[in-house]
Amino acid sequence: MLMIRAAFRCSVLWMLSSGCASSSATMRQGEGGVEAGAPVIEAVARTPAAPGETPAPSGYGYTPEDPIKVGGGPSGEHEFLRYLRGPEGQPLSFERLGSCCGFKDSSLPFGGGLLDMYEVTYEGLEKPVTLYLDMYRRQEPRAPTGFRLD
Repeated sequence: MLMIRAAFRCSVLWMLSSGCASSSATMRQGEGGVEAGAPVIEAVARTPAAPGETPAPSGYGYTPEDPIKVGGGPSGEHEFLRYLRGPEGQPLSFERLGSCCGFKDSSLPFGGGLLDMYEVTYEGLEKPVTLYLDMYRRQEPRAPTGFRLD
């Protein structure tokens, strides 16, 4: 049992270090969507909010106090950002700014984690915005105000 725990901790440490190692990666989505072989996010998260569905709160994703909880590590963050679009379906450009804002959560292996900050822009946006993503915890992702999920 101890060997299993040690192996699990080593894998988690590797995942955390590999996610934090790339402090600046810029990606751009093309008009045709995502590349072949990319993981597919659940259909519910790809579609805009249905009529009567509760929209995301106005500060959702824009503050460390209310981050977008995508889960899935760095690949979960990138998957979410691949489906995020401007309000009229514009593809995004984004750059990881780094980690910040440590938080405690006893359900996580190390008792907490860090948020990742991404600078996000799209054609027609006056000034890039910073979004806060949580790669450790997952809730059904929603599009922050001014964006949509396709």
